[in-house]
Parts: sequence; structure tokens; C-alpha cells
Amino acid sequence: METEFVKNYLGTVAGFNRNVRLLLLRTIMMGLYTGIHGLIFNFYILEMGYKADFLGLLISISLLASSTMSIPAGVLCDRFDRRKLLVISSVLAMLATLPVFLLRDPSVMLLFSAAGGMFGSISAVCLTPILSDNCKRDGTVHVFSANASLGWIASVIGCALGGLLPGLMIAHLPLGGSGYQLTLIASVALLGLSCLFALLLKKGNKCAGPAPKAKAKSRFRFSLKDLRPSPTVLKFTLTSVTFGVASGMIVPYFNVYFMKVLHMDVVQIGLTSAAAGAFMLVGFIITPYATSKIGKVRSAVVTKLISAPFVVAMAFTKDFMIAAGAYVVYMFLINMAGPATTSFQMEQIKKHEQGFAIGLMSTGSCLAVSASSFVSGLLISRGNYTVPFILTCAGYVATAVLLYHYFKDVEPLPLLRPVARVAAD
Repeated sequence: METEFVKNYLGTVAGFNRNVRLLLLRTIMMGLYTGIHGLIFNFYILEMGYKADFLGLLISISLLASSTMSIPAGVLCDRFDRRKLLVISSVLAMLATLPVFLLRDPSVMLLFSAAGGMFGSISAVCLTPILSDNCKRDGTVHVFSANASLGWIASVIGCALGGLLPGLMIAHLPLGGSGYQLTLIASVALLGLSCLFALLLKKGNKCAGPAPKAKAKSRFRFSLKDLRPSPTVLKFTLTSVTFGVASGMIVPYFNVYFMKVLHMDVVQIGLTSAAAGAFMLVGFIITPYATSKIGKVRSAVVTKLISAPFVVAMAFTKDFMIAAGAYVVYMFLINMAGPATTSFQMEQIKKHEQGFAIGLMSTGSCLAVSASSFVSGLLISRGNYTVPFILTCAGYVATAVLLYHYFKDVEPLPLLRPVARVAAD
């Protein structure tokens, strides 16, 4: 059975059309860049002589700009050609990134960080509908799981490159200067390649937003009705908010918890993170199999519910082996639900409002994560780790209950579909 599943999975992936393959290559380039940037950008800013408060301001201004732009980005995505928007926003995001690495004036760095966040938000919002448009209905889970797994693998490789390249830059390039800066500047080439892959996407209805006639009528007209979400979008937004609250409570502080409470050293934390990453990859691969048996929404519900006890286990144990094992299983389950949820959302949301829906869900999730991270930080600063874990567990359970309540009757159980057809006949 396992061999047949793997063959079927690989066969489905190999059958992705040209546009999907190009988008996956773009995801790989973005993952490599994200891994490099995520590892050494903080070191670069501190090396320049700035303090942690300015680093936090740079990061927060980019996130705030991205969150603020999510809903307008969704409206643009629904009203104009998504392929063109993806290309233009990706190029502008790349151009906005370079000054942050080249210039030292804090005001200029903040300005271009905000611009990069805004343009990056547009490309991020456009990506999911374009992926959905370019795959068959029964292949969406495979596409989104492949996109998630390839992005994660690329980011891990990017982290490794980020650790190696600064030293190599200084040793072998007679340019002088900071190895961190040279590495960040060189990594922009990855953004350039991602823009190239987006540019190579084939034109046509599969990559477009609304139909040409509808687009021509409304291109220059805007109404507040365009910002009126459907009941389905509101339901998904609510589940995004509850999930964001859960994630923001403890996910940003796992390393702190391991080190301060369980007294794990850096090596133990690194090994635990590596094991969790390996199981995450397995989860992405298993997701299509699970959805074929119990459906997308039930897969998302079940994995979120099962992950909750492992969050509780981390909250109350003082044994780092138990905590590490619970963390690995938790990461496996909670990330396994991602592709199934995204695929189900794209199937249920109408084509003409997918961009707006993603923008609204993204904004709700970002605001929830920001608020819960702030509250959790206050609690943790007082030594209270238990409450954030409990609230995380409650958030996951609430998300699962809402998903099941709203959508349990929308998607028939796959195992019962043949029986339903016989009855219909």
C-alpha cells in the first residue's frame, strides 16, 4: 500500500502542467532567499551598529505594510490579470529590497522595508489563486502540499547557505566589506530568478482574474460593494483569526521555552527542530492520502484536534525528551493540515473573490498573531508559560470546531461517494 501511495503521489506531481512547475520553481527560489535572509539579516543589522530596537522596527514596519496591503492586494488580484500582477509586484519587491542591503540611512531603510512588504504582499496574495487556477480540482491538495514542502526544503537549504556564504564571500571575493552584506546582495539574484519564472508563465484564462469583458467594465470603477465579503469568506476569515490567535500565543516562543524552562542547550534545540522539520515534510506528503480517505475539511479538523493534547503535554512536562517528542508530533500534525485547508478554501470561494478573500484572511490572521504574540510576551516575561500553551490549545480546538460546524456538509466523505452515486442512479 505504501509503495502504491508513493508511486501515485510521484505520478501526480510529475503530471503538473508547465505553469504549476514554473510556480513551484519560483517557490524554491523564494524559499532559498527566505532561508538566507532569515538567518543573517538580523546579524547584518546588528553588525552595522544598530541596536535590537531598530531591528525590531525594521521587521515590524515590513509586516505592518504587508498586512495593511493584503486586502487592497486581494481587490487588485480579482480585478486585473493575476499573472501580470505577480510579475510586476515581484519585480518591484526585488527592487525595493536592494536599497535595504546597500544603504545605511535608517529612514531610507525603513521606507524601502515598508515598500518591500507592500509589493511582497501583492505577489503572495496572487500566488494561491494562480496555483488553484492551474490545477485540476482533484489535484489541488497535491499542488499545495508540493508547494509547501518544496518551500520548506528550500528554506532549510537557504539557512545552510546563509551560514556558509558570508565566510566564503570574505575569503574569496576581493571586495572587502561585510560578508553578511555581500551574501544578502548576492541572494537578490534568487529573487531575480523567481521573477523570471513568473514571467515565463503562459498567458491565458488559467492565469487571469475575471473574464475580459467583466474586467473591461469594472477596471476603472470601484464600489464599496467590492469589499463586501460573502458568508463563506467571513467563515474562513473567522477560522483564520482563531488559528492566528493560537499560533501567535506560543509558536514564536518555542525556543525560549525550551531554553529557559526545560534548560535545553542549542544542540538539543537544533536537533529537535531538525526532527520536527523532517516530520513536517512527511506530513506534507501524506496530506493528499489523508484527504482522499476522509476529505479535506475533515483532515484539517482531525489534525488540529489531535495536535491539541501534544500542546498540553508541552505545557505541563518538565522532561525535555517528552517535550521534544510532543513538539515533533505537534509540528507534523499542525503543518499537515495547511495544504488541505488551503485547497478546500480555494474550492469553496468563488473565483472572482479569491484574491479579496486571501487578503482578508491574511489581514485577520496577521492581526491575530500580532495581538496574541504581544499578550503572550507579557505573560512569558512574568514567567507564565502555561497560560499561552493552554490558549494555543483552545485556539486550535476552536478552529477545528468552527471548520467542522461550517463545512461538514459541504464536502461529502470520499469513501461514501460511490454509494451516493449508486443511490442517485
